[in-house]
Amino acid sequence: MKKTILLSTVLMFLFSCGKKENVKNDAEVQYQELLSETQAHLGLGKKPIKKLIFKNPDEIEDSEELNLELLSKVASNLQIKYSSIRIKETSSINYDDKTTFFVLTTVEHRKKALRSEDEEELGDFFQRKYLFVNREDGSVIAEEFDENLGYYDNEAIQFSKSHILRDLVFLNEKTPAIAFYTEASASSRIVLYSEQKFTLITLADNEIKKVLYEYPIRLTNGDSNGGGTFQVETLETGMSFSDQKTNGYFDLIITKNFSYEEAVESDLENGIEEKSDLKTKKELEKIKFNGRDYAFHRDDRHRFLE
Repeated sequence: MKKTILLSTVLMFLFSCGKKENVKNDAEVQYQELLSETQAHLGLGKKPIKKLIFKNPDEIEDSEELNLELLSKVASNLQIKYSSIRIKETSSINYDDKTTFFVLTTVEHRKKALRSEDEEELGDFFQRKYLFVNREDGSVIAEEFDENLGYYDNEAIQFSKSHILRDLVFLNEKTPAIAFYTEASASSRIVLYSEQKFTLITLADNEIKKVLYEYPIRLTNGDSNGGGTFQVETLETGMSFSDQKTNGYFDLIITKNFSYEEAVESDLENGIEEKSDLKTKKELEKIKFNGRDYAFHRDDRHRFLE
């Protein structure tokens, strides 16, 4: 009987160790999937595929390409005035030996029609367009307006320049994609809101394909008294491709780092002491390609803010 009990105890201990080891191994695999820079070489003479897209938004390196001569040809082909292009808010990158991609920002000098005397004029209207063009003559291969990024210059929410990442990413061994992000922010000292939205675009059969559209890679929510008292929750992500594929494209691995900071200024007259608090939480998400795009459920739940 004693031998039986002893044997059962040993087996339970070994089983428990095995479970802990599996958990540890799974966590290690997830960690390595995010941080690994490249896959194994695909074969003799072939370059490795870079799996890591970015570790966190602060480490993203932007493309510095902007061919102004080509942009002038594009404007002529689009039959728009070159002066209507916001050069500081326009980005580009070479997609292949024959094709360049632009995120073009244009401004229309017009006022929004007023319905009543109480309404405010919202000012000039800014539009964002995606373009694949021929690198030689600037002829347009594919184009598309992004209605979500159109805004008037006096609106409460403003959009930054769309920043294209310096390097193309590969959805599989053969399919390149362009990665870029755009920040939306509130022009307020009281409402603390900003969001960086990440998009992956590729060209297929002379059509623009948004395989990942406006995934939030940084999100800030909170409020402030305009001074030193505030509470704010921030989400920052890392993004990498997995070794596994679904419907022909690598799965996306996303690490989510939530942080909450609360600070209160001291107010001796009202008996309020200075306060500072910081909390953090980590989560992981895997997104699979469904044959059309990397579909994801937008999660706007706060982890700390009520």
